[in-house]
Formats: sequence, structure tokens, C-alpha cells
Amino acid sequence: MKRILKHNKLIVTVILVITIFFALQLPKIEINNDIEVFLPDDHVSKVTTEEIEEIFGENDGVVTAVKFQEGSIFDYHNLSRIENMTKDLENIAEVDEVTSLTNVEFIEGTAEGMLVEDLVPELPRTESEKYQIKENLLSWDLYKNNLYSDDFQATQILITLNEGLSTEEENAAYYKIEEVTEEHNNRGLESYISGATAINVRMGDSMLEDIQYLIPFIILVLILTLYIFFRKILPVILIMLNVTISSIWAVGLMAYLGVNLTLVSTVIPVLLIAVGSAYGIHILSHYYDYLAEYDGQIDQVKQEELVLKTVKQLGKPVFLAALTTAVGFGSLASSEIIPIRTFGIFTAIGISTAFIISLFLIPSLLILIFSLQKDSSKLNYQKIDYFESTILKLHKFYSNKRISIIITALIIIIVSIMGLNRIVIDTPLIEMFKENSQIRQADDFINKNFAGTTIMNVMIEGEDVGSLNHPQILKPMADLQNYMSSSFAEVGKMSSIADYIKRMNQVMHYPDEEIAEEERNDQQGVDDGASFYNQEDGVDNNDNASFYQENDEGDTGSFYEESESQSDESSFYEAEPEAEEALEREIMPGPDKDQNLSEYDFMMLLNRALARADRLDITADELVNLLNQEMNFQAANYYEIPHDLEKYGAQREENLQNLISQYLLLYSGSLDDMINDDLEPDKAQILVQLNDPSTIVAGEVREAILNYTEDNFPDGYQTTVSGNAVMAQAANDLIVSSQTRSILISFIVVFLIVAYSFKSLIAGIYGIVPLAFALLINFGLMGYSGIKLDVGTAMVASIAIGIGVDYTIHFLHSYHKERQKSDDLFLVTQNTLTSTGKAIIFNAISVAAGFLVLLFSNFYPLVYLGLLIAVTMFSSSIAALTILPLMLNIFKPKFIQKEV
Repeated sequence: MKRILKHNKLIVTVILVITIFFALQLPKIEINNDIEVFLPDDHVSKVTTEEIEEIFGENDGVVTAVKFQEGSIFDYHNLSRIENMTKDLENIAEVDEVTSLTNVEFIEGTAEGMLVEDLVPELPRTESEKYQIKENLLSWDLYKNNLYSDDFQATQILITLNEGLSTEEENAAYYKIEEVTEEHNNRGLESYISGATAINVRMGDSMLEDIQYLIPFIILVLILTLYIFFRKILPVILIMLNVTISSIWAVGLMAYLGVNLTLVSTVIPVLLIAVGSAYGIHILSHYYDYLAEYDGQIDQVKQEELVLKTVKQLGKPVFLAALTTAVGFGSLASSEIIPIRTFGIFTAIGISTAFIISLFLIPSLLILIFSLQKDSSKLNYQKIDYFESTILKLHKFYSNKRISIIITALIIIIVSIMGLNRIVIDTPLIEMFKENSQIRQADDFINKNFAGTTIMNVMIEGEDVGSLNHPQILKPMADLQNYMSSSFAEVGKMSSIADYIKRMNQVMHYPDEEIAEEERNDQQGVDDGASFYNQEDGVDNNDNASFYQENDEGDTGSFYEESESQSDESSFYEAEPEAEEALEREIMPGPDKDQNLSEYDFMMLLNRALARADRLDITADELVNLLNQEMNFQAANYYEIPHDLEKYGAQREENLQNLISQYLLLYSGSLDDMINDDLEPDKAQILVQLNDPSTIVAGEVREAILNYTEDNFPDGYQTTVSGNAVMAQAANDLIVSSQTRSILISFIVVFLIVAYSFKSLIAGIYGIVPLAFALLINFGLMGYSGIKLDVGTAMVASIAIGIGVDYTIHFLHSYHKERQKSDDLFLVTQNTLTSTGKAIIFNAISVAAGFLVLLFSNFYPLVYLGLLIAVTMFSSSIAALTILPLMLNIFKPKFIQKEV
């Protein structure tokens, strides 16, 4: 070591050059908080999500909710504002599609067949036109919880971004969307933006804000704490230089290797500033203690000897402390959660850097700075003893209270163990934000008023081409949607191709008298809000898709009629000639407009409708739907997947499959996000929207879907559940296994290092006891306080072990050295506490103070991380200074007495 420190100028130069290199890499680092970065590339939920997105496209885009203070969403002025906002959003280059109230498709039935047009073909000028839009909107439950709120004062605009966008492009798209909404946010209009992309962008912004404000804050706190301890500027500067360089090296290496910065890794600079100071504190604390023995009279030669003596005396314990700390963080590399793994690896690198700098740069600078002083013959330093006096009083207090300490420790352990069962494991990204954050408020508003922002994808795969247009699978799909919506309040919406098939089946079975009545009203110009399509000067809008095409003579085909040119291809049932009579059936009539109901008939109607209900606590709209079914108003009884052979006059299920194929053929809109082929799909997707971001809820919903499909879906169909909600739930499941594995690895490594250091297995046990005590307090506190075990707090245990082991190692080595000098255990403990104990207390205070700065973070996981680490520093340091000497003094292990 003496030879190395002779080259102190070279050491300083090399460290400076490396630091400049890594500092130049810092601007290159990128932020990415997409949920998929939490999982390894080969994780099943990540792989299946990518497969589903490749087939059906991405569903997690940006959701904008618009709320009007005056009027409803159907008012001309408000609809106009929605239309203008929709057009402005469509003009954004990164946006693929925008769906809103003013451009969504509506399927309607007419005398000619099926008509697909915009839900709002023109902005309403009259009350009847406004009510017509409202009536159409309410007639199809596909729109429910997506395009309107219960009070009709809010609507959603769903924005899908182009596929394959980079993180920078997604960020740019979000900022443009935010700019458009802000332009329209004038008097009486409020907009709320959420969704996966919005959450990721907002998280990145808040992370930069944390880095911008918290790092200067923690530096200030550490400077003040160091100055209070040393009462000198030089040790403060040296320690701050140490932690600054180690932070630059660690984060700069991340940037150089192209590793993204996540919410978890933003803690790295904070942690290195707080923890990396420990090695410098121990070295400088002992250096100044040695210096104080000379009463301030020392020359340069003696000063160099003191530096070398300090390094020699503390080299081994500091190395072991750094090694165990690095291993403690390195154990996180075993985690399957990528951000935690990254955090562990680069924190371990930063800790190693802090050790190297403490051992080489600080001694080199001490020698160089002393040699540059004008009066290098003297170095005045007065010993600071107020810490020692406090420690001595503490030692005298508890040295005679062994029984009390043991009982207190046992009570704490029992209470902490009882709190373990209360720990909740949950990692919803949105709940990482504080309640007053803009994105949290927006997400809460959308979840409260609409279907929800948490997306889950269910893919149904058949074995053969066209197997997903068969009633045998489409009906169970529709039943699954009904079952999940009624069983889980958190399921805000489930949408699939079944919704479209049911709607098309309904409109194609409108009773003749209803269609005739509507057409009479339309022809007479009666503006009663009941027309199914608009006519201008008596001419139909040819842009709308009709169920039939006119022939050369201008005739229109019949619903059952089959021309020679169509033959078998256009026949719904492909019936044999002799079976045609068997296929004829009569559409159930709708309500008679002219019939007068008696009070008795009305009550009978209500009772029959109620008897259709599955439960009694139905809502008003559910009662209306039941009445519609009872009266078959607008073919309400046909809002279903056609599956009943007798009802539809079909001989075989293949006939009904052909009917469904015809529906798909005649639908003019795009169904790419629902099925993989417009005519003969073998894959279909059910989109699940959850209004609760909890990963626990996502796990329960996923399990229920898989159980239902296994019990109720026919053979030959495979169900896959994936999406962002499932990936978040998968990350949640990995937390427990990763936490257990990292703690186990940390304890084993600490045990082996301490045991090897003292050549005793018993010593390894003594090394982990204070850490186990501190961890029990940590998890007990989490259980009783309701702090969730998430991606942030999951790191507390490894951090606590990595840092807390320093106190144990330093105390054991100091106690061992004192034990070689004396058999007076009281004196041995006292000398250990007044030397190493002082540094332990100060280090624990500085680390705790540094982490408490995280209380001001924008994210709850970091707030709780800071709080728990501070508590753990307190408990592990107290355990090292009380429980550990108590055990050593009571049991008098042999390893502590023999020379190593």
C-alpha cells in the first residue's frame, strides 16, 4: 500500500480521467418505465402479449376523457367541440386512429337490410335530433362505459398510436395530445389524459424532477451532517468527492451500455451518496482520531505514516464491509424483475467504486493536500468527544440491564412476526404516483366514470380456418363477457366480435311493422327522433354500407331471397330444395304501437320482464332492456349469437355459421382488433377493461377467465390471457420469489464472509443476527402500517442487509482487537463503542438522513423506501451496538478471543 500511495498524483489523474469519461456518457441515458421492461424477454406473459399485439395491434394507447360543466355531451355546442378535438388529434403524425362520439360507427337496421354509418352523421340542430343520437347510443351496449358517463356530462376519446414507435416518439405523441387538449380546455370543459403511454411519460417526467431536486437536497443534508460530525471542511469535501465520483461511474456505465433508467434505478445516485459515504467516514474518523493523539503537532513524514496506519488498520474491515454490501446489492441480480436486477448490479458496481476511491483517492489527497500547505510542519486538530460521552452514557445505562434488553428484543421479534401476515403484495404503476398528481387524478376520474384504463387481452384460438365464426364458440364468448361483468365489479367492460354479431343479428331481425312505421315517419318528414337513416332530397346516402347490393335493374334483394347468380354462396343455410319449407320461419313481432294496455296488462308486462332478470337489484336501464325483450321491441330478443336451430329455422349448426359469415361479409367497418380475418377468422380477441389497477384484482380476473373457458368452452379452442394487466400481475408474483431469493443469498454470503474472516462458523451466525432482527422490524412495520410490498419496497431487505452488515463487521473487528488486549468485557465493550461505535452511529445517522430525503419523492415506493431504510439503519445500528455485544459478553465465543 505504501508503494501505491507514493504514486498519489497518478492515482488522482487516472480517477479524474475515468470520471470525465463517464460524466460525458450521462446525457445518453434513456428513461423507460413500460411494464414490459420489468419482465425477462422469455417470460410467458411478455411473449404472449407480443404475439397478441402482432395479430390484433396494440390496445394500450392514450385515453382522453372530456367533461362538460354545462349541458350534456349531446348538445350541439359540446358535440362540436368533441368533433374539433377529434380532428386535431387525428392530425398528429404519431396517431394511427382516434375514436370518439362523433366518428364511431353505428349499426342500424332498415327495410333494405343493415346500415353502417356514423353514430353522429350530422351535429344535432334540434332537440329531436339530439334525442335520436342519444337513443342510438343507448341502443347498443358496446358504447356503454366507453363513450358516455352515467350523467351524460363526460365522454372518452380513445387514441391509438402508430405501431413500432420509439420511446422518444411516444413521448412526443403524448405531449402533442396534451397540447391539443389544453387548447380546447376553455371555460366549462375539463380533460383528463391517462392510459399506459400517458403513465409511462408522466413517470419519466416525475423521475427527472426527483433527480433534479432530490440529489441536491441529499447532498446538502449529507454536507451538513458531515460537518456536524467532523467540524472541518476538508473531510466533508473528500467524502462528497468520493460519493459523487462513484455515482458518476455507476450511472455513466449504465448510459454507456445502453441500460435504460427506470423508477427503481433512480435510487442509485441517492443510495450511493448516502451509503458510499460510509467508507470515507470510517477512514477519516479513525485518521483524525489518530491525529488527535499528537495534540495537533505533526510533520509531513508523520502525517504520511498516519495515513498509511489508518489504511492498514481499516483496510480489511472496510474491504469486508464493502464486499458484503456489494454482495448484498448484487444478490438482487438474481431477481427476475429486470429493473431490480439492474439496480442490484449497478449499485454493487457503485459500492465497489466508492470503496476503491475511499482506499486510494482519499489517502492520496490527504497526502497531497498536506504537502501543498504553506506551513506543513504542523496540523492542528482538536478531538471531538461529544459523541464519545453520549456513547459512554448509553453503555453505562444498558450494561446492567441484560435481562431487560433480552425481553425487549423478544417482544419486538414476536410483534414483528405477527405483522408479517398483514403484508400486501401489489404493484400497480398508477398507484406509485401520489393522489394529488395530475396523472393519478386523471386515471381515478376515468376509472370512476368509464370502463377503466387497465387493459387485459383474451385471445381465443381455434384449430381450423373459420372456427371463430361458429356459434359453438361465439355464444360461450358472449356468455363469458356477461359472467365476468356480473361477477366482478372491477370489470368495467368486455368487448369482442360477439358484440358485433349480436348487434347485426338484432338489426337484421327488426319486426316489419317497426321498420314500416319508421319509414312512414321518415317519408312524411315527421321529426320525432325515430328515423334510422338520413335522407337529403329523398336520396339515400350511398356512402353507407347496405346489407344488399342493387342488381342491374335497380331491384333490391330480399332477406331470404336467393338469385341465380348467388346460388349456394349467398345462401345462409345452404338448404336442399326439399328442405326449403322446413327453413321458413316467422320473425317474432314487436309491440303494436296502437294497442292500449290496461293497468292489469301493464303490471303483467312488468312482472314478466322482472321474471327474466337473474337478480332483483337491477338498474333502470336493465329493466328497460328486459321490457324490450318481453315485447321484442326493435328485435331485442335477437340481440344474441344465433345458436337456436329451431328459432332460426336451420337444420344444422353449419347453417348458422354461414349466417354469421354473411354478417361478417356485409359489415363494412374494420374488425382487425377483434378477429384475425374478416371472413374466416381462427383467432379472436376479447378486450377486458378493468377500473381497478390492482395487480391482485388482475390475477383474480385472469384466473376466473381461464377457469370459465376451461369449463364452458368447447374442445378444440385454446384461451390465452395477456396484456399489460397480466404482465403487471406477473411482475407482482415475481416479487415474492425474488425477495426470498435475494434475502437468502445475502444472508448466506454474509455468513460465509464473516465466518471466513474469523475462521469460525459461529462468527457467521453472530454476523447475521443483528441483520435478521432489523429485517423483522422492517417487515413488521410494513404489515402494521399498510405499506405494500412492491417493486420499490422489495429492495429494502437487500439494501438493509448490504448496509447494515457494515455495522456488524466493523463492530466485530474492533471488539476482536480490543479483546486481544483485555479480559475486562466491560472495558472491551466500552473501548469498542467509543472508537468504532462512534463511526457506526454517525454513519447510520448520515445514511438515514440521506434516505429520508426520499420522503419528498413524487413516488410512493421511493417514499416508503426512504422511510423503511431510515428505520432499518436505526434498528440495525442499535442491534449491532446492543444485542451483538450482549451476545458476545454472555456467550464469550472462542472466535472472538483467538488471533486471526
